[in-house]
Amino acid sequence: MMNNFTKISVILLLFLSFYANAQDEKPKAISVTGDMGVWYEYYGLDRSPESSIPNFYHPRKPWNTLRFSFNPNISVGKWSIPFNFNFSALQNNFVTPVAPGKQSVWQFLTNPANNFGISPKIGSTEILLGTQTLHYSDLSTGDVGVFGYGVNLAPGKFRFRFFNGVSQRPVNYVAPTLVPPNPGIVGAYQRNQYMAQVGMEKEGKYFVGFNLVKATDKINSLTSIPLPPIEPQQNVIVSFVAKATTGDGWNYYFEVGQSYHTTDLNTPLSNVAVPDFKPFLRARTATNKDNALMLGIAKKGSDWEIGGKFNYYGAGYFTAGYPFMNNDRMEYLANTRFNAWKKKINVVASIGQRFGNLSLLSGPNVTKQLIANINVFTQFSDRFSLNTSFNNFGFNAADISGYKSVSNELSINPSYTWTNTKMSNLISATYTWSKYDETIIIPPSVTKNNTQTLLVLYVPTVFSAKLNPDFSVLWFRNTAPAINLTLLTATAGVNWKIDTKFKLKGQLQYNLTTTSPFTANKNILITSGYDWALYKKLTWQMLITINVYKYGTELPGSSLIPLYTGNPGYLESSVRTGLLYRF
Repeated sequence: MMNNFTKISVILLLFLSFYANAQDEKPKAISVTGDMGVWYEYYGLDRSPESSIPNFYHPRKPWNTLRFSFNPNISVGKWSIPFNFNFSALQNNFVTPVAPGKQSVWQFLTNPANNFGISPKIGSTEILLGTQTLHYSDLSTGDVGVFGYGVNLAPGKFRFRFFNGVSQRPVNYVAPTLVPPNPGIVGAYQRNQYMAQVGMEKEGKYFVGFNLVKATDKINSLTSIPLPPIEPQQNVIVSFVAKATTGDGWNYYFEVGQSYHTTDLNTPLSNVAVPDFKPFLRARTATNKDNALMLGIAKKGSDWEIGGKFNYYGAGYFTAGYPFMNNDRMEYLANTRFNAWKKKINVVASIGQRFGNLSLLSGPNVTKQLIANINVFTQFSDRFSLNTSFNNFGFNAADISGYKSVSNELSINPSYTWTNTKMSNLISATYTWSKYDETIIIPPSVTKNNTQTLLVLYVPTVFSAKLNPDFSVLWFRNTAPAINLTLLTATAGVNWKIDTKFKLKGQLQYNLTTTSPFTANKNILITSGYDWALYKKLTWQMLITINVYKYGTELPGSSLIPLYTGNPGYLESSVRTGLLYRF
């Protein structure tokens, strides 16, 4: 990582470029837009029985949450300074849980549950301070938020982008305990990350550029280090990206990346398998080097489009920006879109194949997956339309098990509307059929899982009324070996605009869930709330949810300790209220 002198130099350069862009600007009136608010959420859970083994239902949220937001955009002529502050006292981390307790200021600022971002912009210079989620390209920076500082410069056709910060806060390891039962905390190292991009661009025409990303876990960031397999890692990505759009409808995309990934920084230095990538990385015995490639081409007309994509990710390709990305795979996809029948029919379709385990590290064969889907929307008349879709997904495993799975799904959605001088009506139905077959040769096993879903929706709208209801019924059936599940749901909702300042909304839902041969689980869900414009720019919002659930014999009382003779159940409630002020 950069030393303090380098950091100070970068910050000075940022403000010098910011100052240079501002010299020609004349002072103008200040305008402020945006919003700010404070939100409180209460969560309650009452179980019956309150204490039992096993604990049949766990709290889904923190008991009390207070959250603040401050998102103004201050403008002075061409000066623009947007703020994005959203924060609470909750502790969180990107990968692992965090032990409860008081946070330090640094932990509070780098908490992924919070966001502190400022992005002043003058002309072609934008300074980035605080929490930022930056996407330079698909193979480099990813979608992880980073807390730090950076700059975007766009002089003429040139593009310069830089950012340095922390993408993962440190979390000390806490050992699990049996008495009292405590799962412990896995722990995580602090991850420092910086990224840079240099390129040329003509908006709407082309972009070419190089990306560099480096993420390093700080070994001494913890007082209690995690246990294996959690090890301090390092990742360096270099990629070249080019994309272009021509005047006659052609679109091109190309990116090639190279990854240097060290799975354990505690291993000794070595450049035997992977050479050093100076000055960014010293290779170790746990360092892997691999490549990735993305290609795309498409031709677009007024009523049609056709194109293709090809992606390859080597087994050792890793990017800290997408920590859960699947590598060791290759895929191609052809897609098309077109209109027909005087533009009353719209068709979107694609077909492709994905190959996995290319390195044969997970078995003696390459896995294969077929991916295909088609969606056809037809507007038969002003009143009647029909949407139909079909998806197919197939997979063959690489090992000796002979595992194969095929998933097919068909969905049909007709909609009909009719209107008179007093009201309009919409009725819509969606039927979905899904079939999943799974076969294993060693040991022999065949699984067939079929589901059916039917949803019927009716929405009447009376033009002269302030009250607008909606009604729906859902039926779901799942059949598989040892499973016979049926779900029936009836829902009624309403939006009631009492006057220009007060809007009431509510919903009542009743669910029956039956798993044969047990009796049904019963569930009532009540949601109610309002939006109240207290003043011209100040709104008070409230949302109350009550969830009453009673188990049938699916959760028999004899399985609970101490014995419970009735039907177990719970009452879950939440209240979310807040004040929102718009500038």
